[in-house]
Amino acid sequence: MKNSKILAISLMAILVVGSSCKKDDVDNTPPAIVLGEPANEDSLTIGEEVHFECDFSDDVELKSYKVDIHFNDGHTHNKSAETFGEEGHPWTLEQSWDFEAGLKNSHIHHHEIVVPDSVVGELGVLEPVLRGEYHFGVYCTDVAGNESHVYIDVIL
Repeated sequence: MKNSKILAISLMAILVVGSSCKKDDVDNTPPAIVLGEPANEDSLTIGEEVHFECDFSDDVELKSYKVDIHFNDGHTHNKSAETFGEEGHPWTLEQSWDFEAGLKNSHIHHHEIVVPDSVVGELGVLEPVLRGEYHFGVYCTDVAGNESHVYIDVIL
């Protein structure tokens, strides 16, 4: 009888402790990106602002986004990049922004990205920006560190 009481009390203690321990929810879902502007195959004008418009969403909380623009040297396509017979130096941009704390959804619209007329080339002197096909990428990271990205092709 005494063993039955001890067993019953032990089982109740295990049930109480086991039910009160809640496993933390783990966020494994990457954020969603819907890029509105620029659109795939859009032309960007050297020396002018880029119209950037994008919607971001996450199931928990957004942290930051990044724009990555670089010359299409054929690294992800089966064709060689066109340079339109121009001379110059490829332009690259990698710029990040943080979201306000607590946001699950955000519509971003700005003109903060400017395609320069010239960049410092391999010899350390200013060269005109190489015209041709470029990749325009947008990355988004949530507070858990999940990341997603989209890439389009643009023409300078």
